Parts: sequence; structure tokens; C-alpha cells
Amino acid sequence: MAPRPAAGNGAPELFSLRLRLGGAYATFYLALGIQMPYLPLWFQHQGLGPEAIGVALAVPMVMRLVATPVLGVLSDRLGRPKAMLVALALATVLGMAALAASRDPLLIFIVLGLMAMGWFPSFSLLDSYAARLARTGRADYGKARQWGSASFLVANLVGGAVASVLGAGSVVMLMLGCHLTYVAAALSLPELPRAEVRPHPVFGRRARLGLFAGIVASALVQASHAQLYAFASVHWQADGLSLTTIGALWAVGVAAEMVLFRFGTRFVMRFGPHALIAMGGLAAMVRFAAMATDPPLVVLFPLQLLHAFTFGATYLGMVELVARSVSEHRAGTGQTAAAWINSLVMAAANVASGPLWNAFGPLAFLASCGIALAGAGAAVVAARLQPHSSGSGG
Repeated sequence: MAPRPAAGNGAPELFSLRLRLGGAYATFYLALGIQMPYLPLWFQHQGLGPEAIGVALAVPMVMRLVATPVLGVLSDRLGRPKAMLVALALATVLGMAALAASRDPLLIFIVLGLMAMGWFPSFSLLDSYAARLARTGRADYGKARQWGSASFLVANLVGGAVASVLGAGSVVMLMLGCHLTYVAAALSLPELPRAEVRPHPVFGRRARLGLFAGIVASALVQASHAQLYAFASVHWQADGLSLTTIGALWAVGVAAEMVLFRFGTRFVMRFGPHALIAMGGLAAMVRFAAMATDPPLVVLFPLQLLHAFTFGATYLGMVELVARSVSEHRAGTGQTAAAWINSLVMAAANVASGPLWNAFGPLAFLASCGIALAGAGAAVVAARLQPHSSGSGG
């Protein structure tokens, strides 16, 4: 979201607000920086096999399908987005504490699902909160979001080093500590006033279909990462890489992502959201085609740099597309609806990832290429459906 000039805000107040928003993103993504590369190792430590790991990763996505749209609408109806963020943060802490005490696979699945109902909707609700600030020039979404990427990077590196010493069984406790820091950061945010009801900026069947196609395009590109998220760390460890090296591989990708978010507003203004999503899909095709060859470590590091586009550009494009297309008083509903579609597609990809990996090993990344190609194609279709008249978002 390109920031607009702020009215009635002094420089110290704006700096404080942007610092707190950056702190919220930083603490929120700490836990994700542990979860993404290392939670599959915790599952393996608890005795789950590849197919069960795929299910364990899919369960939170399925529960997100139930909770996200409901909480998005509820947040808009209540008109208190900060209060909703705090409540969900507290629920996530309780769920993570229960997960740390879980041992039976069925119980792990159940607790993961309940915890996801608090954690996963917060991704889009925090984005909605930041997007509303960006509309008034009180924040720059990309610059705030980069702190989430920075903390993700730190968690990758530190988490790998700590887990190497304490073992894979410590991963969930590390995540619990990260979630506690986010509770404190969310409490520091100011509450936003209830948004004024305004007409929907997207009119007509063609425009709505274009918005839907753009969201689906983003979801497909993100879903192409399912094999990577589920089995890359497990495979790299089996190939003899240390947890510290694995953390460094994830960190390189996030460092590249940070650069993209830092200049995200310029990218959006120059290329537009559809082009960013298409770029992400094309970059994902290159990345996962190379991953299918089971490349050596010297090749893995440059491949991880493509994460700036496969994830970063795609994510930024989706958030911007929704922000341009949905009225402010429905910001939470719009972002959570997009997250719902993303979760649906990602859950399907996660469920398929286990059998594909069992059958083909690294060659399963070729399926990722096909999903990414579909995403890039959907982005092109969405761009052609986009209205180009003034005020239509074109």
C-alpha cells in the first residue's frame, strides 16, 4: 500500500506508532521462523512419519478455513481490530502450551487444529490492521512487514543453533516463548477507530472475477512451496547438513525477502499486484525445477535467494490487490477471505506432499513447478479481467 500523507500526526507520534507496528510484526514472525524449518523435525521426533507430517501440516490449514473468515467478519463487526489481535494472541499461547505437552499423534492433530484457530487468522488480521494505517499515511506496509522477515531470519539462525544443542524436542517450547513476546507487542498497539462505511471499490461481475482470479493465482504460487516447507529441512538433514546450516539456508531466503519488502511500495507502484504475483510464479518454477535435481549446498544458497519473489513478491501482490479492491470498513473481511482461499489451496498441497515425497523424493518438486505455472497463468488472466477505468483500481 502506497502511503498517503498523514494529517494531524506529529513526527514523534508517527515514529512511535511505526516502531510499535514494526515490533508487532517482528515478534509475530519469530514463532514462524522456528515453525517453518524446524516443526517438521519436532513431528519426526514425536514419531510421525512422512504422511503423518503432511497431515500435521495440513490440519492447521484446514482449521484456518473454518476460523479465518468468521474472525475477519467478526473483527470488522466489532470495529476493534487491536482487541481482536490481542485475544487471538492469548489463545495461541494457550494452544502452544498444550501442544508442548502432547505426545499421541491424534492429540497432536487436535491441538494443532485448535491452536491454528487463534494463530493463523492473525496473519491476515495484522495485515489488515497495517493496511488501514497505510491508507492514512501513518505507516508503510512493506517497511513494517520487513521487520517480520528480519525476525524470521533471526529465528531461523538462532533456532537452528539452539535446537542443535537442546534437540528437536525443544522446538515447540521455543515457539511458545516467541508467542509470549507477541502478546506484549500486540498490547502496545493503539486501537483503531471504527471505519466509515463506504461503497465497495470493485463493481461488476468481471471485476469481481478478476479479484478472485488474482487471489487464486497468489494461493497457487504459495501452495507450490508445500514440498519445500514440509520436507526440505528433513531431506537436508538426511543429506548430512547440520541444523545450523539448514537455518542459514532458510535465513538467506528471508534476507532476500526483506530487501523486497523494504522497497515493496516502489515495486507495487511500478509493476502492480498482478505482475508481482506472476513474477513469483515464474521464479517458483525456476526454483523448484532446480530443487528437483537435488542440488548440492553451493547451489542451494543462490536458489534460496529466489524466495524474495516466490514468496515475498507474491504475498505483497496479494495484500495490495485486496487493499485496492475492498472498502476500509471491510478490510479484515477482505484479507481473511483471501487467506481462506490461500489456506484451502495450501491444505490440499500439504496433504498431497507426503505421498508425493514418499513416491518420488526430491522429484516431487516437479509438481511444485506445475502449481507455480498455474499460478503465474492465473495472474495473467486476472490482470486481463481487471478494470482500467479511473477509480476502479486499474
